[in-house]
Amino acid sequence: MITRHYSYAFFLLSSVSLAAVPALAGPAEGARIKALEERLERLEKANTDLNAKNKALEEKVDWRTERLEKVENKAASLVKSDVSPTIVDPSGNFTFKVRGVVDADYVNFNERAGGYNYNTGTAFRRARLGAEGDAFKDFKWRLEVDFAGNVTAVQDAYVSWGGIKGWTFTAGQQKAPFSLESNTSDNYNTFIERGVANVAFGGAGAERRIGLNAQFVNDQFTAAVGLFGDNESSARADAAPDESWGFNGRATWLPINNTDAQQTLHFGASAYWRTELKQASGATTLKDAVRLSDRPSIRVDGGLIADTGVITGVQDLYYWGVEGAGVWGPFSIQSEYGELQAQRIALSDVTFDGGYVFGSWFLTGESRTFRNGTVDRLRPKANFNPLKGGWGAVELAVRYDWFDFANTPVAGRIGNDGHSTTFAVNWYLNPNTKILFNWIRFAGDNTPLDPVGTETKGDALAARLHIDF
Repeated sequence: MITRHYSYAFFLLSSVSLAAVPALAGPAEGARIKALEERLERLEKANTDLNAKNKALEEKVDWRTERLEKVENKAASLVKSDVSPTIVDPSGNFTFKVRGVVDADYVNFNERAGGYNYNTGTAFRRARLGAEGDAFKDFKWRLEVDFAGNVTAVQDAYVSWGGIKGWTFTAGQQKAPFSLESNTSDNYNTFIERGVANVAFGGAGAERRIGLNAQFVNDQFTAAVGLFGDNESSARADAAPDESWGFNGRATWLPINNTDAQQTLHFGASAYWRTELKQASGATTLKDAVRLSDRPSIRVDGGLIADTGVITGVQDLYYWGVEGAGVWGPFSIQSEYGELQAQRIALSDVTFDGGYVFGSWFLTGESRTFRNGTVDRLRPKANFNPLKGGWGAVELAVRYDWFDFANTPVAGRIGNDGHSTTFAVNWYLNPNTKILFNWIRFAGDNTPLDPVGTETKGDALAARLHIDF
């Protein structure tokens, strides 16, 4: 505005002086013209100086505006929107995110054969709270604690480094490489519980353990190997045996993973070796001992359908297993088989096996997806919101799983084997909330559930409300 006033005055004076020149004559007029010319020069100089100052001010304002926009954008990025927001420090080197999961179960049992009185009722299968984040970009960490059953138990407690492309190195308590169902997050599995044999074999030499693990991942292959001790919750006492240890490994291959066509083909294999074994037996912990056991695919009741009893004199455990899965649009199949050999000291070795196969179908057209060798989160095409016509995703599934622990040398458990068929209806309200309904029809021979020693049969009608963040 100031510049425009000076410019106007300058041009006005120029016009006046130029118009007056022809009419002026004599010394007085010459002096007047000279004075006007000097005044005009001063005005021109002042105008030039003012333009320079204005330009400097404009550049300074532009710089401050740009800086303010950058600060505002940085501040907005400090909290990333999600189900559980991620807090990011201004440098971008550190993040912090709260995580957790709640699984509330209900089951109604029906005894068809045997003498065991099942406990119908409710229970929290999981009630976990924790946090995870990044540090210095290449480091990741997680700490999560489970409070279900009024017992505090550390689940994950580890730090990992991924500074080499494709590789991740992890130290702390973590899931040991083992099986598709086991290494897939429990938040993403199709059924309320994993197959009986899978749980029993995992409890003997996998699941969460303290150790070191190296994993390689690319678009088609994953490979992981680690050295692991016991779980953090393992009993520690002067009279207890030393900690067991061993190696775990797993590799997967994804020859087909076309997300646009909803087609996936997955293969994998896993193995472990474990020694210096120990097993709790009553109030004591026995050295060189192991026990394989599990309940009939639901946790509300504590009765075991699979149980080898405490096998003593075990020097080493050897496990191997294979896995496969295929996805064709809304349809999918998945199966695993595993075999465990207990090598005994000066005694005959014993071998156990088991597995499962299941199929699923999304009535609403969704498709199961795989990522880094495991099943990924299911995202409904339309989240549950009746006011906008969204009802979530609905999945039907059926699984047959079996176990054969009949070769156990424990006299009271010889001949222990069994199977179950599970029918599932899963309702995914959104990616983080779902309601699962399972009808589990199970049967077993010489199980701990039947004091008479004959066949045990039963049905479990189970439901679960699942929320994770």
